[in-house]
Amino acid sequence: MLVVGVIFLLSNNANKNQTNTTSTTVTPTAISTPAMQDKTASSTAVTLTAAGFAPQVITVKVGTKVVWTNKSGQMATVNSDPHPIHTAYPPLNLGSFSDSQSLSLVFDKAGKYGYHNHLDASENGTVIVEQ
Repeated sequence: MLVVGVIFLLSNNANKNQTNTTSTTVTPTAISTPAMQDKTASSTAVTLTAAGFAPQVITVKVGTKVVWTNKSGQMATVNSDPHPIHTAYPPLNLGSFSDSQSLSLVFDKAGKYGYHNHLDASENGTVIVEQ
C-alpha cells in the first residue's frame, strides 16, 4: 500500500513540475577504435613452463589479447618489470596463477613491455605492441 502511495505522489509531483518546452532528441554517435571495430580481436598465447615463458618475445598489434597459461607445475605470476617493484607498465601486473590457469591482457597502446614471474625473476618475457 505504501509503495502505491509513493508512486502516486511521485507521479503527481512530476506532472506538476512539467512546463511547456520543446524537446530535442540526441542520438549518440559511437566512436570506434581499431580494436572496437574488430569484435574478434586476435589473441596470442604465451606458456609458462619449468623452463620459463615461451615464446619469450612476442610482437602483436594494438588491441591484441595476450593469454598467459601456467604449465610450470607450480604457482607463478605475471608482473611488469622491473623486479621487484613492477612499475614499468602497471596494467601488466596480472598477479598470481596456479598451474593450468590462465591470465590475459588486451594491449591498447603501442610500446615495448617487459614482464617476469615475480616468484622466479629469471623467468621473463617481452611483449612488443605495434600500431
